[in-house]
Amino acid sequence: MLIDINTYIGHWPFRQLRNNAAQGLLSLMDKYGIDMAAVSSLNAVFYKDTQEGNLELIEEIKDNKDRFIPLAVINPKYAAWEKDFRYCVEKLGMKGLELYPYYHNYDLTEPEPVELIRLAGEMNIPVHLPCAIVNVRQRHWMDTNDNLDLGQVEKLLSLCPDTDFIISNGPSHINAQQLKNASEGRRGRVYYDFARVEVFTLRSSATDFETLVKYAGIDHIVFGSVMPFQYGDPQFVRLAYSGLSEEDMEKVTSGNLKRLFRL
Repeated sequence: MLIDINTYIGHWPFRQLRNNAAQGLLSLMDKYGIDMAAVSSLNAVFYKDTQEGNLELIEEIKDNKDRFIPLAVINPKYAAWEKDFRYCVEKLGMKGLELYPYYHNYDLTEPEPVELIRLAGEMNIPVHLPCAIVNVRQRHWMDTNDNLDLGQVEKLLSLCPDTDFIISNGPSHINAQQLKNASEGRRGRVYYDFARVEVFTLRSSATDFETLVKYAGIDHIVFGSVMPFQYGDPQFVRLAYSGLSEEDMEKVTSGNLKRLFRL
């Protein structure tokens, strides 16, 4: 089985996307043998009221609930954030919370996001923090130049010790090393994908993937494709050259996310 932590449905303001509706994304998933995918609404990232995008997402995937794990995009600086988040979880059945501080213009350690993330922990809802949506070198001049601030995340881990986090689409081998001390001694777990992690030796005896395993632990590494922004093929090259045992491969491709989402 293969489960993907990071896919999108919706429109991107800065260029046209293909396969960005449910059927298109499903066709990509079928092409690559992805059984289930966590998915969020791109529209929600850019709407003033993120909830409109969350509602659109649920409508879009309603005929394929067995294939998609919906994540709620919430802006904690928006007045109705708590009501919207509870509705997403309790009424819409959304399984995760996805945050974009670099698009919604807040610090993760401010009172509102901390309150939201603690609430997610109380409700056993994992928090997904993409480091970016697209690479900074590919961005439109009207797009943000900011990425996820790892210093804020480091403080957040101690402020919200009971919450599970997934940090994706970034230099995970570096992030896991920086956050290792802050991740220890927490009830909540910290997971990383390997979408931007090299499996070939470049400048040292160890690969970046091996460094990720060393600092994150194999039980905290998950598969993420970033479709439809990125091609799926590079992730399968990484898996093929990762050198993982059959047992560890099962954890990375599905077991860790099954445990996280209680599937």
